[in-house]
Amino acid sequence: MAVSTEGADSSLAARELSFLVRLAQAAASTQRPDELLELIIREATSAMGTDVCSLYLVSSRGGELLLTATNGLNETMVGKVVMKVGEGITGWVADTRRPAVVADVSREPHWKWVPGLDEDRFHSMLSVPIVSGPRLVGVLNVQTAYKRDFDSGDIDFLLAIAGQVAGILERSELQRAMEVQLAEIQLSHDIHERFTRLSLEGAGIQSILEVIGSLAGGRAALYSAGGYRVRGAGEASDGMPPRIHVPTPLAQAGAREVRMNAGRPARSIDLVPVRAGPDVLGLLAVGVDEKTVDSHGRRRALEHGSTVLALELAKERAAAEVERRLRGDLVEEVLAGGLEGDEAERVARQAERLGHRLPQRAWVMVLEPDDDETEAALAAPGRQDRLDSALSGIVRSRLPDALTLVRSASAVFLVPDEVAPDLAAIEKLAAQILAGAAPLMKPGSASVGIGNLANSVGELARSHLEARQALRLTRRAGGRGRVASYRSLGAFRLLLEVQSPDALRRFVDELLGTLLSYAQSRDTPLLETLEALSAARWVRRAAARNLGIHINSMSYRVERIQALTGLQLDDPETRVAISIALRARTMLGM
Repeated sequence: MAVSTEGADSSLAARELSFLVRLAQAAASTQRPDELLELIIREATSAMGTDVCSLYLVSSRGGELLLTATNGLNETMVGKVVMKVGEGITGWVADTRRPAVVADVSREPHWKWVPGLDEDRFHSMLSVPIVSGPRLVGVLNVQTAYKRDFDSGDIDFLLAIAGQVAGILERSELQRAMEVQLAEIQLSHDIHERFTRLSLEGAGIQSILEVIGSLAGGRAALYSAGGYRVRGAGEASDGMPPRIHVPTPLAQAGAREVRMNAGRPARSIDLVPVRAGPDVLGLLAVGVDEKTVDSHGRRRALEHGSTVLALELAKERAAAEVERRLRGDLVEEVLAGGLEGDEAERVARQAERLGHRLPQRAWVMVLEPDDDETEAALAAPGRQDRLDSALSGIVRSRLPDALTLVRSASAVFLVPDEVAPDLAAIEKLAAQILAGAAPLMKPGSASVGIGNLANSVGELARSHLEARQALRLTRRAGGRGRVASYRSLGAFRLLLEVQSPDALRRFVDELLGTLLSYAQSRDTPLLETLEALSAARWVRRAAARNLGIHINSMSYRVERIQALTGLQLDDPETRVAISIALRARTMLGM
């Protein structure tokens, strides 16, 4: 009797081993995942002598089991039936990772009927977990239409099949992952090679954007770091807005990509910073297409595209900086003065070959900070580019033919007389320039000086000097955030020609010395009264109104001034001398 049992066990073991070898060989020769699953189900059903075999695999989300294959239940439910871990017999086996033997499913409390999948004719069931090391892969079920008592041999055999299935599925998943990875590497290489070829061939930014759009599955455009569109398809109907609000996360170090809604009507776009080191040179924007929204090709197109754009923009910036400096050096040479007429014309021709046409008749405007603190802040790294950007819109719209030269903490504008035919026109343009630069100067301020009209290239240096002198005199008079023209200085500009400060100081002392001494020991503001009279063109009532005093008080103060100084304030020459002395006092800081 013992010999008979041992013979039966040997026969069963041989059958099981033969099945597992057959399953392994078939799995090794099967490449398609769906064929592999059908093979597992078919062989397991035959080897176990059952009517149904079903395979549930853990879904990608985890915590759920998805019916992946069956050969006896309703096959239309494959991919649709989901069991939560812990739910039904299948879920219980997954949760406990222990086999379950059910002689009659209708009497089993863990049984869960799935409409459209289960059939009344199936009674007995054996269910085992499929595990790979510590990881749950799925559950393998077999069922019979007749009542069957599955014994320990059946359990061990199905567990052996489950172990083999786990290995097959792991190898299949590994092979699939490797194939996907190799495909991604090849795709990444092809995209990189294509962009590199475009860059080496000098195709330009527009062509690079077109390739990015075709690879990423959406229109591509390039925006400035401030959100203005600078390159890309220019049609309004392309859905890419002329300006976008730059999300705050993109300004952070290491930011790679942000998805946002922009345009009218709003549409989804991916925004990728184009960086050169820590500097953001621009923003790559690509419209989102539902078919390629999260594809590997799109991600690689954005990644490699932004890199090659950074190279192109860096090259452009470097070339532009060299040209800007060459042109700027030539223009600065003209503005510095000391050139003869022929020499000035020669330098002007050189500048024109580099893209700077110096106008023959032009106004020179100079924008400068009003104090040292604002000047130092504006000279900080990156602020010059911001000043250039802040002024560029006004220059393009209001001064299309003007030549603009942005320095480290100032700017010079050469405005042809056809753009501004008279002083009123150039002062209006200067006010617009000042308004555009004002936000960048805060908490400080800036002023704009205007020289007299230059009638030749050789006279530009003189007009440039006059503009700076107008700024100098205005600041000494306490002016801030103003437009000052040299012509509006009138007779006071003669003070700029006085080379000796001592001579000016003696002149001030002769006329105002008594009042300066009086102001130090008395409360009556006689010096301020004199300044108010000069500002009001010596109209006493107007000066009294500006000071907020009665006309009788004004008359008293005038008499007191005349008594102390010996000056007659009704004399025209005396008035001119006093006005000049007051302005000179301000210049000298007395």
